[in-house]
Amino acid sequence: MIKYKLFALLFLVINTIHAQECTVLLKNIDKTYEGDCKKGKADGQGLAKGIDTYKGEFRKGLPDGVGTYTWQDGKVYEGEFSKGLKEGKGKLTFKKDSIVTGFWKKDVYVGLFDKPYKKISKSQNVSAYAINKVQDDINNLRFYIKVNQEPDKYPRLNFVVESGSYQTQIDSNDFVELTNVTYPIKLKANYNQDFIEIEIYQPGLWEIKTDITYIKGLN
Repeated sequence: MIKYKLFALLFLVINTIHAQECTVLLKNIDKTYEGDCKKGKADGQGLAKGIDTYKGEFRKGLPDGVGTYTWQDGKVYEGEFSKGLKEGKGKLTFKKDSIVTGFWKKDVYVGLFDKPYKKISKSQNVSAYAINKVQDDINNLRFYIKVNQEPDKYPRLNFVVESGSYQTQIDSNDFVELTNVTYPIKLKANYNQDFIEIEIYQPGLWEIKTDITYIKGLN
């Protein structure tokens, strides 16, 4: 019995020393720490407390990975971290049940989506296509086509819209423009037998420039 008590006491002392030697580098949670340690710093799963509290993954002394951070005023963030900052997908809950979900980059909320657009698929002859936002105060989509490196004059496109909407299609000399777009919009733009399929989440004027290359003998 005495040996058991001595062993338990020794185990407690070793773990206490180990905990004291494991450092958390984020100021507001650096008072106490319980969890995995590597080279004297919190690394792995752990619980850190100070003015605020964090429970989750650590790397090199900082929240890094998936975890839950609770501020002293009751605000809670559940999600992804990188080097002590909110980074990636998460949910921020305020005291009055107000909830913000979406994505963060370097501790700053960027919106419901990680990126403002998504390239989904394309036909074989589409050698490249670029999507760029050029203006904020107009909600239009503007499509340019190059065929074998030459701009196509009066390109003929038709569209299949899976979600979102647009008001009118304007066919001009250099491009085709969809006006008064409701975002997010997911659509397929067809050019003869070729196509691109995209989804754009963020409002604005977007230019979509598509290069189509026909290889002799294959088309």
